[in-house]
Amino acid sequence: MSEADRLNAILESQAPAVFRCLSPLGRQAAFPKGIPWQSAMAKDTKINATIGQMTDGYGKAMPLSVMMGPAADLDEGMTFLYAPVEGHRSVREAWRAREQRMAGTEMPVALPIATHGLTHGLSVLASLFADPDTTLILPTPFWGNYKLIFTMYANAKLATFDFFSGDGFNLQGLADCLAQIRGKSILVLNLPGNPTGYALSPDEARQLCDVLNGHQHPIVVAVDDAYQGFIYEDDRHPRSEFWDLAETLDPERHALFKVDGATKELLFFSSRLGFLTHPYLGEAEDAILSKLKYLIRGTVGSPPGPSQALVLKALQDPRVEAAVEERMDVMRGRYRALKRALAELKSDRIHPYPFNAAFFMLMRLDGVNSEDVRLRLIAEESVGTISVADPNALRVAFCSVDEASIPELIGRIAKVVG
Repeated sequence: MSEADRLNAILESQAPAVFRCLSPLGRQAAFPKGIPWQSAMAKDTKINATIGQMTDGYGKAMPLSVMMGPAADLDEGMTFLYAPVEGHRSVREAWRAREQRMAGTEMPVALPIATHGLTHGLSVLASLFADPDTTLILPTPFWGNYKLIFTMYANAKLATFDFFSGDGFNLQGLADCLAQIRGKSILVLNLPGNPTGYALSPDEARQLCDVLNGHQHPIVVAVDDAYQGFIYEDDRHPRSEFWDLAETLDPERHALFKVDGATKELLFFSSRLGFLTHPYLGEAEDAILSKLKYLIRGTVGSPPGPSQALVLKALQDPRVEAAVEERMDVMRGRYRALKRALAELKSDRIHPYPFNAAFFMLMRLDGVNSEDVRLRLIAEESVGTISVADPNALRVAFCSVDEASIPELIGRIAKVVG
């Protein structure tokens, strides 16, 4: 029996939905016994001549002197030497602890795997599960990169449903979309997210679990938690849907993964450090780790060390949550200013969609093309926005606009739209 067959047998027994949803590449994936594997075995040897990185001869880094000063407060080995393919254990443990604190749970989950950003985390899931026989399910409008990630190499089919129904998330639309699918599928949930800035209510979160539990075919639920924590209203579901789904989904039919990272949660946009978490433990955790390491090793090699060093230092600082809260206060102020400006807006052509979280809001335009408006805003009003073709809307990233400038921003948009 090959190593890949052994891992597949473990998953078939202990995480059957994960096994049933594997792509052909996912089925053959098994971390090879190459340089990283052999080097890990030899890490405690007296003379270690395994890995191709310059050290002092005793395992310590030998960075250039001109680079040591700027990184003086960081762990030298983590910053300047190769990271393990799955990321440094210390930062993975610290990240899991923070995610559990944020969710208010002690639910045991697998140790997160570090990725080269959230996009890479989603790409790894695409490689593991997506193929031409897989249907990718997305609510419209969605972040355009999802389509690229899941169809560029894997050529997954695309099925969509309207994101909104009235003032809320279109749960019936999701149920109707699922009812049309007989084979395996991947559902990406980005709540709150890009471009809508919408977080579920507690009742919607409960209904989401019910809708997914009613689906009888194998499905991968990928929870994209890029904007986790950025919620500005008290009537919203306070934690990631991952935790509710982990408590309720059927492992025979539903595979569940969570993608998050330091990019937004710690406002570390340049870091390219994400994390991939799932609820499968024991031998199943080891089997999934081996497959994911195979895919990471074959693409980016390993996640960046300096980013892990900085994130770990932040997570170990008792002031980190207070620092996050300071920035949250800024975002709340911008959110409220935007709500006020939109409430005072008098235009029959601008129709804001519900928003209560994340970094964005979306406004549907009537009687005028959103791309034309975008171009005119740049040329005539020195204003930058993003046009969304379906549903003919403008996306406003209020995260990057000073609170005092928000009324002027909305006023200039209204001037062009008419």
